[in-house]
Amino acid sequence: MQVSREWGLGDGRQVVGWFLVGVVGFGAWVVFRQVGWLLVSGVSLVSGTIWLHTAWLGRERIWHQLLAMVPLNDQTRALDLGCGSGPLRQLAMRLPVGGQVTGVVPVDSAARCPALMSRWQAANLADRVTVQTADLRDLPWQPNQFNLVVSSLALHRVQPRAGRLQALQELNRVLAPGGRVLIMDRGFACAEYREALQRLGYQDIQVTGTGYHGWWGGPWLPTLTLTAVKPREGTLVS
Repeated sequence: MQVSREWGLGDGRQVVGWFLVGVVGFGAWVVFRQVGWLLVSGVSLVSGTIWLHTAWLGRERIWHQLLAMVPLNDQTRALDLGCGSGPLRQLAMRLPVGGQVTGVVPVDSAARCPALMSRWQAANLADRVTVQTADLRDLPWQPNQFNLVVSSLALHRVQPRAGRLQALQELNRVLAPGGRVLIMDRGFACAEYREALQRLGYQDIQVTGTGYHGWWGGPWLPTLTLTAVKPREGTLVS
């Protein structure tokens, strides 16, 4: 899978960058006593703090709210595309005995698989969690294998746009009729996903803002959530 070369949104380097600019700006203000440098310092430090909140606490709270709306039982078969520590961990903790969640690690991050599995074993959740590497554009499962698909800040990294649309086609193929989709991603990306799922006939599509819990540095780079339901077989789509 081809992905963008950008740093992931949860990457700590962005936070370091914001705080570094803030410290340098404050130092420049001490030396030159120009208000502009103080403004640069203040904005950078505030933005870094907001970014840190979203990366460490905000996205966890967003997934807590999303998953609270989804009925989970021992028949749940969930798929986490581009899995990390967010929805996969929360799903595993919420699932009753018999439920299963499979995490898909993109090919370029295959080295993460052993560490992730060790984490679930240490938390006594290995009986309901499986992690494997796959191309999000070519998932290795038969149609209708899952009744819940989630993804957190991963699909936007599939490049180019045609690849993202292909990933959504694959999502649709492995999701059973009546299954649910929960996606958390950048604002522009969720608008793109909404259009694609509408063309596939999905119902109850909702794109919702997440407030400051989903701000990456500020309101200019928000996180949105998308929820949708795949129509059941025989359902008429207008």
